[in-house]
Amino acid sequence: MARGFVVKRSTATDLLQAIRCVLAGDNYVDPALAARMLSPRSAPQGDPGNLSERERSVIRLVALGYSNKEISSRLNLSIKTIETYRTRASEKLEFRSRAAIVCFAHSNGWLAELPI
Repeated sequence: MARGFVVKRSTATDLLQAIRCVLAGDNYVDPALAARMLSPRSAPQGDPGNLSERERSVIRLVALGYSNKEISSRLNLSIKTIETYRTRASEKLEFRSRAAIVCFAHSNGWLAELPI
């Protein structure tokens, strides 16, 4: 499990600070990233009510870190079908990345339960 995160454009000083922080037993998130994560504008605004039950299942499994292939196997659907559900849900919720999906799933309590 990661205990620190720095962005590629971090300075050497920031990288050393992150390493020292993690070695001391603390967690570290790059300040620029932390500011974006905590900004009210960065919180996903999608409405889970707009999703079908299957879209919701796929998005939840994506948020839990499963690949399309793993989701396909788990739900007994083709990979192409999983990609379609994921694309439709992402369009409905206006998500452009897996990170947005994870943030959304977390804010809706979808990560608290074990996957199907």
